[in-house]
Amino acid sequence: MKRNVGRIDAAARVIGGVAVAVLAVLVATTDVSVPVVSAVGLAIAGAVLVVEGATRRCLLYRVLGIDRCPVD
Repeated sequence: MKRNVGRIDAAARVIGGVAVAVLAVLVATTDVSVPVVSAVGLAIAGAVLVVEGATRRCLLYRVLGIDRCPVD
């Protein structure tokens, strides 16, 4: 699968994924409360964002036919 995520989008995904993963750890270990969302769900979402940003490939973009990556 070819890259379909640009550099800025990839960096935003990695930063956002790390932030969501940190929030998941806080929810699991402290009294931080997030309605309807579990710590496991947050951890999975954070991991998906980090992997998408690191590989610069997004399955949803591929299904929708979106390509935000300039020619490398």
